[in-house]
Amino acid sequence: MPTRNILALLATLLVIAAARLYFVETFAIPLPFWDQWDAEGDYLLRPLLEGRLRFEHLWQPHNEHRILPTRLLSLLIFSFTGVWDNLVEARVNILVAACIPAIILLFLMRQKALYGLRWLILIVIIAQFALPFSFENLLVGFQSQFYFLIIFTLLTIILASVYPDSLVAMAGVLILSWLSVLTMASGILTPLTAVGVYALHGFRNREVNWKHMAFGLVLAGVSAAGYSLMPQIEGNQTLRARNISELFGALRYILAWPVSKSWPAAIALWSPALGMVPWLLRGRSLTRADLFMAGCVMWSLAQTLAIAYGRGQSMDNVSSRYTELFTLGLIGNAWFAVRFIELTNKNWRLVWLGAVFFVVFTLAHITRRNRDMRAVYRTYDLSKKQEMNVRKYLKTGDPSALVQPLFEIPFPDSVRLRSLLDNPTLRPILPPYLSR
Repeated sequence: MPTRNILALLATLLVIAAARLYFVETFAIPLPFWDQWDAEGDYLLRPLLEGRLRFEHLWQPHNEHRILPTRLLSLLIFSFTGVWDNLVEARVNILVAACIPAIILLFLMRQKALYGLRWLILIVIIAQFALPFSFENLLVGFQSQFYFLIIFTLLTIILASVYPDSLVAMAGVLILSWLSVLTMASGILTPLTAVGVYALHGFRNREVNWKHMAFGLVLAGVSAAGYSLMPQIEGNQTLRARNISELFGALRYILAWPVSKSWPAAIALWSPALGMVPWLLRGRSLTRADLFMAGCVMWSLAQTLAIAYGRGQSMDNVSSRYTELFTLGLIGNAWFAVRFIELTNKNWRLVWLGAVFFVVFTLAHITRRNRDMRAVYRTYDLSKKQEMNVRKYLKTGDPSALVQPLFEIPFPDSVRLRSLLDNPTLRPILPPYLSR
């Protein structure tokens, strides 16, 4: 690999890691938050310490999800530290998250596909991993499932793009698809994305590949099996879009992100891939790197549709924790915007269209930065109140210390929180400073 590529890779990862470390060290606290108390503390670490942890504890439902990799990571961290500390987990997540840009860049460099204007995708990669818009995942260690899902998906797309006819690669795709299903509910979209990549191979080669078709049915079965395993949470039914109008209203927010809501912005951000993939297919000039990026766009688009349906009723903003799921699609669209510039560089009447993506993307992040930082400060202020109220209870034993407004204690139910704080197994493993 050329020295220039190595330096670019290291510099990108350093910027991303430094930015995320700054936010974690400045705004994250050791106190566990929300789902951590039940899913991690009571249902994972407590059984471990009491000698009753079983395999089914690792993949039992958590809301709509089965967060196997996150639970394994929690156990690994606890086995090294002996302390149940959100801050430590958030620090480890910096390394997990950094694997995503590393995989993307290493793949492109290995394909010798990163040169010239294509380096512009670093703007999107750095912005998507260094800015604090996804603060819910950034500051809470238990949110690592988002990063694991993206990693498994990237590896799946790479295998399907580069080794479409390899049985070994197909076995890898199958394993990674199951891991995706056991990581998050929307992991069922990973095997379907692989099907899409195999289909693109067929369109590019102008042939029907029966092996791909048979394997596509297997992957569709994996997705269907994952859906059947998905717990149906009654309370979440009320969040689903009830009609096409609500679905499209939610998509206006989701596809336009990082703009707040705007169909023109959505078109500018997602049209590069939608326009260029058919163009490249028609000319049989879709490369392996293009296939990879097309897979990234397909996966993120599927995620946007799933969110729009599952959370589309009266949506008026995009939740911070979901924004990580758009990253692969935005990187893919940046790639195809550059590909458009490359193919139209002799026609000044068209070439500027490729720059529209970068203008909209950059201005959107610049204009939303203050709003994102206000949300981060607001979350930090609430975290300090949670910390203060929990410390007060641990010192005094007074239940009224936990009878506070929502988000001023780190769990929605004060009675349940009190029982967890009083638990003789969990209390000794809480961060020591809470009892001082």
